[in-house]
Amino acid sequence: MCDPITIAGIALTAGSTIANSMAQSRVQKSRDQALAAERIRQRGLDQEADALNTQSQDRYQDIGGQQDERASQLADYFTEQQIENATGNATAAQDMLVPQSGSSVTVREEEKQRGRADEFSDQQGGALGNLRAFGDLLGGIGREQSRDASQIGQIGGFKRGSSGIVPLELDQANSAGDGMRLFGDVLGLGGSLATSAGLGGGARPAADPWITSAGTNMRSGARSGSNLFNLYGR
Repeated sequence: MCDPITIAGIALTAGSTIANSMAQSRVQKSRDQALAAERIRQRGLDQEADALNTQSQDRYQDIGGQQDERASQLADYFTEQQIENATGNATAAQDMLVPQSGSSVTVREEEKQRGRADEFSDQQGGALGNLRAFGDLLGGIGREQSRDASQIGQIGGFKRGSSGIVPLELDQANSAGDGMRLFGDVLGLGGSLATSAGLGGGARPAADPWITSAGTNMRSGARSGSNLFNLYGR
């Protein structure tokens, strides 16, 4: 039967094993959480990059409709500029050189010619808008795609930066069970000392004074001598 010191040593050793197992479980849990957080970050950044790629590709959808819309916008712009310039020049010239006519025939003819000028301006503005619409549209799309590419590049930088801190997070996770591991080491040391002391005879009974170092039982020898004395002496 084991003595109490040996039993205590075995119990401490078992406690050390349990504590170290708990410490390792904490470390593994922390590492799993760090890796899961990194996967979530990478997934979110990938989704942002995919959305930007889709947006950049969609800029060429219905290119014909976009060109017509841009041509209309440019035509309005050019027409307004021509009308404003023509009106300003005509007003200035009329104020400086031509007095206002009181003849209804002259006024009607002037309005007629002005209408023709407006029609010509509209035609010229529309033609110029159609001429420049395609190049202006492609230039705008190119600038927008350049901005998309720049943002995708930034996201790529974020992805590299995020993956770069994962080793630091894993290193930090490795220290999650330090306290429990230290407790387990203390229990293991105590268990080792107690077990060694118990197995080394720390609770051995006191030596029998009748047993010599050679293992001879002096009590038996004494009884045997007494029997011989009784047999031959008396």
